Amino acid sequence: MRQEFPQLPLCLSGDALFACGEGFQIAKDYKLSYVYVFEPGRMPAVWEDFQSLLKMCPNQKVVIHTPDGDTLVYRWVNQMSYPDSDGRPWSFTAIQCEINSAKGERSVWAWVTDLEVNMKTVVAVGTKGGRHRWRIENQGFNTQKTSDLNLEHVFRHGQWAAYYYLLQIAHLILPLVEKGNLLRKLAEECGKRTAVMLFGSLKNMAKRLLEKPFATRYGRKMPTIGRRPDESS
Repeated sequence: MRQEFPQLPLCLSGDALFACGEGFQIAKDYKLSYVYVFEPGRMPAVWEDFQSLLKMCPNQKVVIHTPDGDTLVYRWVNQMSYPDSDGRPWSFTAIQCEINSAKGERSVWAWVTDLEVNMKTVVAVGTKGGRHRWRIENQGFNTQKTSDLNLEHVFRHGQWAAYYYLLQIAHLILPLVEKGNLLRKLAEECGKRTAVMLFGSLKNMAKRLLEKPFATRYGRKMPTIGRRPDESS
C-alpha cells in the first residue's frame, strides 16, 4: 500500500499489544502515524511516569459535555520517552480520557500517539484515532465471535487461515447487503425503517441469505420474521 500511495497519510489503530518497540518501528518504516491503546501493564514504567506527569500538567485538559449527559475529560503529556528492549529510543504523546456517564459510571481510556496533540486536536485524536478502535473491536470482531460465524483465535493459524479469510469476506459482504437498495426498499414496503429492523438482527439476516432468493420465494412481500414460508399470512 505504501508503494502504491507513497504520500497518502495513514494512521495505524491498534490495541495495547502494538505499544512496543516493534509497533513503533513498523510505523516508522512505512511512514505511518499511530494511535495505540495504552494500559498499565504495557510499558509499566512509562505508565507510572505518565500518571505522575499528568499532575504536573493541569492546564493540558479539555472537558466535553455530551448531549446524553456524559462528561469526557481529555488530558495528555507530550514527549514521553521509552527505550525498548533493543535499546531504540522512542518519543510520543500519551492521552487519557476519563468518561463519567450520566448513569454514574466511570471509565478510563488511554493511548500513545505520534500525532500532534494540543488543545485543538486532543479530542479528534482520542475519539477518531482511539475510541473508534473500540467500535471496530466490538461491532466488528465481536460480531464475528458471537454470531453464527463463530470466529476463534485458532482460525488465524495453519490450515485454518483459508477459512479465516473466507469468514472475513462473508462479514464484509453482510453490511453491503444490509445497506443495499434491495433490502432497504423491502423494509420500507413492510413498514420498517431499516433492514435490521425488518429481520430483527444481522444474525437473522445472515440466516435468510442461506435460503432461497426472496423474489422467488416470497414475491414482493416478506412474511413475519420467524414464520415458515408455507404458513398462510
